[in-house]
Amino acid sequence: MPQTKVILIIYTTKYRLGGHQFPVVAQTLADEKRDGGFDGDIITQAVESKLDVLKAIDEIKQAGKRIKEFHFVGHSGMYGPMYGTVAFPEQFSPYEWEQMDIPFADDATAYFFCCRSARWFAPFFARTFNVPTYGFFWYTTFSRSKEKYVSAGDKADGKLYTIGCKGRKSHGYLGAAKKRLGLEPAEEMKRFEPRPPDGDTSYDHVAELYDAAFVDIRVRKDEWRWLGEHLPSGKFDMLDIGCGNGALLYALSDRINSGNGVDESAGIIERAKIKNASNKQLNFTKINGPVLPFPDNSFDVVTSLMSFRYLDWDPLLAEIKRVMRPGGKFLIIDMVTVPVAVGEYPRVLTDKLKTMRGQKANAQFNAALQKLVSHPDWKKMVEYNPIRSEHEMKWYLESRFPGQKMEILNMAWHSRIVAFDSGPVENGIEVKLSYP
Repeated sequence: MPQTKVILIIYTTKYRLGGHQFPVVAQTLADEKRDGGFDGDIITQAVESKLDVLKAIDEIKQAGKRIKEFHFVGHSGMYGPMYGTVAFPEQFSPYEWEQMDIPFADDATAYFFCCRSARWFAPFFARTFNVPTYGFFWYTTFSRSKEKYVSAGDKADGKLYTIGCKGRKSHGYLGAAKKRLGLEPAEEMKRFEPRPPDGDTSYDHVAELYDAAFVDIRVRKDEWRWLGEHLPSGKFDMLDIGCGNGALLYALSDRINSGNGVDESAGIIERAKIKNASNKQLNFTKINGPVLPFPDNSFDVVTSLMSFRYLDWDPLLAEIKRVMRPGGKFLIIDMVTVPVAVGEYPRVLTDKLKTMRGQKANAQFNAALQKLVSHPDWKKMVEYNPIRSEHEMKWYLESRFPGQKMEILNMAWHSRIVAFDSGPVENGIEVKLSYP
């Protein structure tokens, strides 16, 4: 029986700026599809939550139809489309996407008209749903033309497009000037075929190099100092998520009653077990997905050191709240990307000098770290597990734990080390959101 095919165009209106213009972009897309000869149903629908997306997909499924083209128009983070608002953002985690059943037609394609979707999300979507997927590498902007940037201002009438284009965020003020003068052509959407990763995306192949670098986690002085200020006093039970080779638990072994480390890399877990074989109060477990293999009310503190960026945030946060005792807290230290602002130059220069002194004082650690991060297997892992933008992590954490603020521990020109203390986790907002 022939498949009844539809084009689904979903868009956001509430998340960040330009919400009133995205419906016009969606309608322009729909009109061009109709003018191009598509005679099936073309559905344009606003989606302001994860539940809205699921409902739109389920309605097509219940009607016995198949999606020929799937379009998302809106804002995105590094790991895909954003819903809700900046004050309380929603984002499907990789785990949640992988649980979905989207009724794609045999010849389906997907398109994501949002910032940087080609850097990670589009290839992930292609291999997850087995459909060719398109995305933009650069940041997106509204334009009156598909071929180059033609300003639409704040207007929401006539034809309107979301295009990828070089500009200030990617190429500084010179890029912004060229864009405004109409000298930057629109980026051609990049197509990704549904195929498995072309290398190891885990830490397994770099476990030995990672272990050699992080013999003693206390060489990361800013991070170690912050943890010392925020860990509970006295003895405590601790869970370290993304534990790596167990260096953090090892360094804290004299302060904890029991320590458990979990990681998705089998290779790194084996390194942790070997490194900590003599510490009977420390245990290490490989996990798969955002499920923690521990009873309720098991821990006084949960930590995530340089690993929160990779995790399935909302599903895992629900698990963290489950295994935490009343009054327990979640401590996060991570690296995020963000270009330095002019007003931050004094802080950056100060931190750079401090970092250089640290590198000189810990030459062996610095050499091992450079060997790790320059290795092809490390670069491949990072390609499939990119670092988040600062605003993604900040908006997410501060919305889930109202009143708590993300701190900056160290600045560089294009990245920074940040830290977050959840306070008593029971004070956090319910994180299951609209995902069933």
